Amino acid sequence: MKKLTSKFAPIALALTMFPLGIVSAQGGVGAGNLPPTIDIPSIVLRVMNWAFGLLIVLAAAFIFFAAYLYLTAGTQPDNVGKAKQYIIYAVVAIVVGFVARGLVSIVTGLLQ
Repeated sequence: MKKLTSKFAPIALALTMFPLGIVSAQGGVGAGNLPPTIDIPSIVLRVMNWAFGLLIVLAAAFIFFAAYLYLTAGTQPDNVGKAKQYIIYAVVAIVVGFVARGLVSIVTGLLQ
């Protein structure tokens, strides 16, 4: 059974991450996508959006890894505790990311 899961785990992970790559590629790259003026706040906003997207993808990867640990923890009960901790850390990271993004939106709204 272990050989079977070790063969199919990378395939399952690739299939779950594939739609994310397609969705992120929809914006396209080219000179037509650049804003007319580039200023510091727009650069900071773009970096923040990229960091938030990366945070969500990494948190999802940690949740998938925790699910894998939890499902394969039959012979190693320590993995159940590790899986629970990974899930808690990933949820906390997502909550902190949303709070940070909301705080930035509130502050920029107040400054304008």
